[in-house]
Amino acid sequence: MTLSDSESNDDDVGQTNNNMDCDPTFTGAISSNEPHLLSQGDLNDIVRDLALSKKQTELLGSRIKGWNLLREDTKVCFYRGRHEEFKDFFSQEDGVVFCNYVCSVMEVLGHEFIPDQWRLFIDSPN
Repeated sequence: MTLSDSESNDDDVGQTNNNMDCDPTFTGAISSNEPHLLSQGDLNDIVRDLALSKKQTELLGSRIKGWNLLREDTKVCFYRGRHEEFKDFFSQEDGVVFCNYVCSVMEVLGHEFIPDQWRLFIDSPN
């Protein structure tokens, strides 16, 4: 940019803008009437930008999916609380999670607890 380029007057700038508005060859980002189907990234960005709660996110996802505004590869996951009835049967100490009430867990699951038929199982993420 030279000094003479930066010294253009406001009339020239206004004239340039008017010419751009009337350019018949200009196509903007929204040039069709087709809906923009949301991708996984689009949906995640909307949820993050709006700082939606879990319930609000589920409602938004459900509505958008119902309106067929999601691309086929976009997933809407709903979190369940199925673990709630079991959480009181487990404890955590020093990073180790263990079941305190095996009999109660088996009862909730509808199984008979026979201690002689069970083996110790240890699972580690490492």
